[in-house]
Amino acid sequence: MRILIISDVHANLPALQRVLEDAGEVDEVWSLGDIVGYGPNPRECVEIVRTIAPSISIIGNHDWAAIGRLSLEDFNPVARFASYWTTMQLGAEHLRYLESLPNRMIDQDWTVVHGSPRHPIWEYVYNARIAALNFPLFDTRVCFVGHTHVQLYIREEEAMANVTPRHTVDRESIDLSEGRFIINPGSVGQPRDGDNRAAFAIYEPKRNRLTFRRVAYPIEETQEQMREQGLPESLINRLAHGI
Repeated sequence: MRILIISDVHANLPALQRVLEDAGEVDEVWSLGDIVGYGPNPRECVEIVRTIAPSISIIGNHDWAAIGRLSLEDFNPVARFASYWTTMQLGAEHLRYLESLPNRMIDQDWTVVHGSPRHPIWEYVYNARIAALNFPLFDTRVCFVGHTHVQLYIREEEAMANVTPRHTVDRESIDLSEGRFIINPGSVGQPRDGDNRAAFAIYEPKRNRLTFRRVAYPIEETQEQMREQGLPESLINRLAHGI
């Protein structure tokens, strides 16, 4: 079984399309939240995710903001403007889909949240200290998170020893058969780890293996659409730098 794991699409349609093409044939898709926010194609991205019908699809903080569950005062001015614009673009059917999403899902082997087990919507797991605080809060072997827009993983024993989470490279694979992990597949639509290529992961549960992936997409196309919609220039420029 091959499972495509995506997170933080952020309304970037060209990036989402390239990820779906590059992933090839998969048996399931998991979506870790923030389908919308920042980017120029919130309607189209929600429609694609709905059509794919992920077996796991959870809500992120920007999705929450779009449906009015999160105060825009919690966002910086640029994100606040983009979030307000996003809400205005979504139809009733898009809002209903986002409203239907849970903030966590748990099975025998895995936990899935957008932020962290401690704060599913808002907390960023970006260092060993925060990871160490979260490992006791889930019982499964693996916890998948998004939100930071950074592709990484950390084992429980490394977190407890204050070892920095491991940032990954394209097609790097990890064996999940021993130990417990927190894993971030990275961001499809707005990577922030210095690599501007769309990020995702392929999970093969029967083999206990996960492979991190990157794929280039036409960034200029997304940037042009953002300018046409009057979105902030800082959001447009950062796509080219992966920050």
